[in-house]
Amino acid sequence: MPVEKNNEYYQFLLRRWQERLCTPQEALELMDYLQQEAANRTLLHEMRAAFGQVAPDAAPDSDERGDRVREALLKQITTPVIPIQNRSRYRGWFRPAVAAAVLAALLLSTAWLVTHHQQVNKAPAATIASHPNDIAPGKNKAVLTLANGEKIVLDSTGIQQLAQQGNSTIMSQGGQLVYVKNNAGNTTPVYNTLTTGPGETYPLVLADGSRIWLNAASSLRFPAAFADNERLIELAGEAYFEIAHDAHRPFKVKVNNMTVDVLGTHFNINSYPDEATINTTLLEGAVKISSSGSSLQLAPGEQSQVNTSGNIKKVTGVNTDEIISWKEGYFQFDNTDLTSVLRQFSHWYNVEIVYEGNVRQRKFFGMVSRNSSLMNVLKMLNANDISFRLEGKKLIVQKSADSY
Repeated sequence: MPVEKNNEYYQFLLRRWQERLCTPQEALELMDYLQQEAANRTLLHEMRAAFGQVAPDAAPDSDERGDRVREALLKQITTPVIPIQNRSRYRGWFRPAVAAAVLAALLLSTAWLVTHHQQVNKAPAATIASHPNDIAPGKNKAVLTLANGEKIVLDSTGIQQLAQQGNSTIMSQGGQLVYVKNNAGNTTPVYNTLTTGPGETYPLVLADGSRIWLNAASSLRFPAAFADNERLIELAGEAYFEIAHDAHRPFKVKVNNMTVDVLGTHFNINSYPDEATINTTLLEGAVKISSSGSSLQLAPGEQSQVNTSGNIKKVTGVNTDEIISWKEGYFQFDNTDLTSVLRQFSHWYNVEIVYEGNVRQRKFFGMVSRNSSLMNVLKMLNANDISFRLEGKKLIVQKSADSY
């Protein structure tokens, strides 16, 4: 029997969302309802009250900014980047599930209208208009270089056999690269390299069944089929790993002078050259990090940081959701500084970041879809008094009106 979708039904969905029980379908349905018409303002008011933006017992129409909040929702602002003023107040809403997190982010994208401009005498940053040279988001694309130097451009289309390398057949299967080991005897390892440019990402399945997601501006060198004694690959840039367990063949990832030793686990390595440290973050299992003669072992939720001198530091209590959000199709920020936010954007949108004047640093909290164009992302930053201008592939960050 079909469910009657009246106001009581959507109130039920609201309660499920507040209790972090919404399915992805319910979360999207609730968001659609909230964007339909002014008659839904009561439910929107309840949702804003859940975040402490208004008093729960206040009349929905009594808030003078209510019209602007609803208008913002109607315009479907879907790229929230929000400066955090009280970290503990919002943090828990983004942890439980992606669907609820996305809904929370969409709603919080209007929160700056209420909370950010409490000092009313500051001039807001100039609004970013539609830009004729707006930059599209990245895509599922990469280049595979075979042992003989032949290059194969990969995208998201088709299922086909690409090549034969050593003991493996290389397949393209609906947007991922798959190595299938044949039954032939072992031969000398044949090495391939998978490379993504800025604004590109690509998944890979190795011959042992291990799965790797390669982020933008990264490369991975690996054998078409592993030898009997070990599994060794080399990474530059960023990748997320889900390693197939094989007690007889340890898995190793080499990054510059650092080595990650694995048996079977899930982890992320960020080794971009514009980052201060090489960060290895463990989600499941155990890994050992070795560098410059020292080593340490990580437990889930911990991160190692290796600086340019090879010194290793362990960080505990890491927000792993934030670290791997790129793999799930989002940028996620948890008290993240502006320069770190923009570094991620530079990799995905292939832009050079230039700072003009003394730009005030601040922290951000929220989620941004990686399917958004650059200008849509920048509109939310701009709404928080950060001004930009785009000149070709150069994104110039200007001194904000409230920098001093």
